[in-house]
Amino acid sequence: MRKKNDLIKQNTQQQSEQLDFFQIVDQFFRSEPLQQFMNEFDTMITDSFPHHHINVNTFETDKTCVINLKIPPVKKEQIKLELFDQYLTISITNREEIKEFNENSSTFRNFTSLDSISRTILLPYSVKEHDIKTKFKKGLLTVTIPKKAKKILIDED
Repeated sequence: MRKKNDLIKQNTQQQSEQLDFFQIVDQFFRSEPLQQFMNEFDTMITDSFPHHHINVNTFETDKTCVINLKIPPVKKEQIKLELFDQYLTISITNREEIKEFNENSSTFRNFTSLDSISRTILLPYSVKEHDIKTKFKKGLLTVTIPKKAKKILIDED
């Protein structure tokens, strides 16, 4: 019986020591200098690797299906639309090239950057390429597709 009580006492002491250790670790990670460092590190990483994406919003009217795409700020020439069966793919490519020449030190610097993103959307039905209408204004690409209404005639007896 005495051994059992001693073991329970030791176990209770170990749990309180572990709790103290976890409290210390928690306090360390919540400290102001470390939080500031982690925030600056997150900012540095997100600024170094910008990740753009294409937001899609679709809705239907009586005669059309409309797809609104919010895209990163690019020129109209950088946007490419491709249609394959019922799939519409929007691709954006941004190429940036900077060339510097310093005559005083006879140095030449060339920097090239290439970014591209794409998004493929499954259309509700097949459509011909010439039926699709697009409009691009201030980062919003609107794709309008006419609905194909099939009328079924009912014969009278």
